[in-house]
Amino acid sequence: MNKKLSALLSRPDIWQGSALPQQSHSISTGYPTLDKSLHQGGWPVGAITELLSDNNGIGELQVVLPVLTQYARQTRKLVFVSPPYIPYAPALFNNDIALEQIIVIKTLSTTEQLWALEQLLRADIAGAVLCWLTDKAVDHRQLRKLQLTAQASRGIAVLFRPTQTAAEASPAALRIALSPTVPSTVPPILPPSLSPIWSPTSVASSVTQACRLHILKQRGGWAGQVLDIPRPRHLLETTIAASSLPVHRPARQSTQQSAGKYADIQEDFSAYFSDQPFDTAPDTLLPEADYILH
Repeated sequence: MNKKLSALLSRPDIWQGSALPQQSHSISTGYPTLDKSLHQGGWPVGAITELLSDNNGIGELQVVLPVLTQYARQTRKLVFVSPPYIPYAPALFNNDIALEQIIVIKTLSTTEQLWALEQLLRADIAGAVLCWLTDKAVDHRQLRKLQLTAQASRGIAVLFRPTQTAAEASPAALRIALSPTVPSTVPPILPPSLSPIWSPTSVASSVTQACRLHILKQRGGWAGQVLDIPRPRHLLETTIAASSLPVHRPARQSTQQSAGKYADIQEDFSAYFSDQPFDTAPDTLLPEADYILH
């Protein structure tokens, strides 16, 4: 065989159909049916994964939430680069993700996004790096550089990109198109404990009853599989009774104006966090209450 051709075929990013698949690292997605559909049995570690969608709040973070929880339990950092909304702190906490493990990076341009991604992957400081790369004109060489850098990392790197890029070549090891849909005959694969991690006031997720995954590419295996991940049931509720909201209960009148103000808030909060000690200092109590009640 020609030496140049032999050298080309020996590259790790080129797979021949007649060759045995190379051993690679992966981590379970948390969805058994999805794991079975993926050639590596889970999200590829040390490689780029692309999730393609033109909508936010259709369940895209629900897809990766189980693996985020796995890395959080390993005390690994989770980095969000240019997320479209502020991650919803209570939902992260309910899924065993400590808030001090979350790093949110805001960027002003695609150049800054790519630079931040490269540095994060090169430093290998995070279990999961998620980036919303919405620019449709990202150069293939830049993506190739990220893929090569990711090979030295011990975590996953997920790029959320527009569906228009599905027609373009990509060095990503895994590409999945996401779309909102109503559950059909596709078997549900939703673990019972998942909850959304965007703020409920930021996206109207109640209109999306399921997130459909269409596997477009997976290195070393066949593509074309289609799966549905149903949304959590509480997201499908169209209305929430006012009586179930903390702000519906009128504040109890107190004889001590300064101390009673905080005591009333403490009492309201105890109905929702009864198993948590309430020892918050007054200086930090009101801002936290505003965040939760809004």
